Amino acid sequence: MQVKVTARHFDLTDNLNSYAVDEIKRLEKFYDHIIDAELTMTIEKNRQIAELSVKVYRTTLTSKAKTYDMYLAIEQVVSKMETQIKKYKSKLKDKKGARKSPPKTRPLVDDVEESEEIEF
Repeated sequence: MQVKVTARHFDLTDNLNSYAVDEIKRLEKFYDHIIDAELTMTIEKNRQIAELSVKVYRTTLTSKAKTYDMYLAIEQVVSKMETQIKKYKSKLKDKKGARKSPPKTRPLVDDVEESEEIEF
């Protein structure tokens, strides 16, 4: 997985960069077919905004968090991404399982049962 970290309107420190990369690498524990991840951190007045985009097979998952602390914003955005990845992975399993299971059919009703009439 390739990780790209971008900082807008502030200088990115080595500590913050390494923390962000470590947190994003944790996502591989939930789904190991992640192609790349891009984290954009922005400071607007007193808000710290973290946006994470993760590219997986055929789709891109995104999450966003706003707080007053950048470390907390990174934790929140990665936590949100964990839930999205889990949901995406379960959808893939459901599709894969649907292809392998035999088609569901209704049992045929005998002609004898149809001809019988029940009177009350």
